Amino acid sequence: MQQAVSNRVSIRMEKKDMTKNSLKITILVDNNAIEGLEKEHGFAAWIEAGDKRILFDTGHEGALQENAKRLEIDLSQADFLVISHGHKDHTGTLDQFLAINDRAHVYFSGNIDVERYWYTPDPNEYGMPQASRQALRALPADRIHSLNAPVYLAPGIGVTGPVTRNASFENTGGTFYFDPARNEVDPIGDDQSMWFESNEGLVVLVGCCHSGLSNTMEHIRNFSGISEVCGVIGGMHLLQANEERLTKTFDAMKSWDAKFLVPCHCTGGDATLKMEKALGDTVIPGHAGFTLEVL
Repeated sequence: MQQAVSNRVSIRMEKKDMTKNSLKITILVDNNAIEGLEKEHGFAAWIEAGDKRILFDTGHEGALQENAKRLEIDLSQADFLVISHGHKDHTGTLDQFLAINDRAHVYFSGNIDVERYWYTPDPNEYGMPQASRQALRALPADRIHSLNAPVYLAPGIGVTGPVTRNASFENTGGTFYFDPARNEVDPIGDDQSMWFESNEGLVVLVGCCHSGLSNTMEHIRNFSGISEVCGVIGGMHLLQANEERLTKTFDAMKSWDAKFLVPCHCTGGDATLKMEKALGDTVIPGHAGFTLEVL
């Protein structure tokens, strides 16, 4: 089947450093999708970075498996699974992935398998599904990596681990708790993102970015020592952000002078429109079937 991709963004650069790998990111799960692919409230992306294959999150209810099949992506060949955080719309089919992949090392941050709730406004049980928890716990110990600091999966391919949160205007983006009675606030401390080092700077992949975009970017810059930003792709969780936060977030984005910003999933339709108005053609809304290539 011909790959059904309506939007393809390619960033081409002079090969200053041949150790830098080409990078291709395909969105497999998103709230929106091109014709011929499934959409759902969730997120997952497939990364081809040099000779490494990485699955980032597993979506919610099965769009990952269906869309991977239609795009002729073999999930069994993933070398790594990186879980952005333990919400069910990012870990929903983790058990199905592990059932077909007996080799991938799994990277996550903190306690991703705890009970948790999101008030929308009623309490919605939002933790990792039980089947996914059981599948993760059943893995051999040498395939499980719980991070408390940033780590490189391979040269130029990083996972943030827990993100340092210094920007006072950023928050988790919603009413999240560990219990249905709202006695204990969930700071979503397990939230993490990925980055890829290109000759044009950092390419940052975020799942929901509950730690905040500004916090996440500064965390990556401080660890990697790279200040230039090539672009950001993924869920930015701005759907409930007030005007003050949006303004400060957009100001931070402008300062990055990125080549592309691809809001997906939980960014929110209104926030995406405002982002486009504030940052212009740099903003390209993402969807399942969207492919980004940095060559």
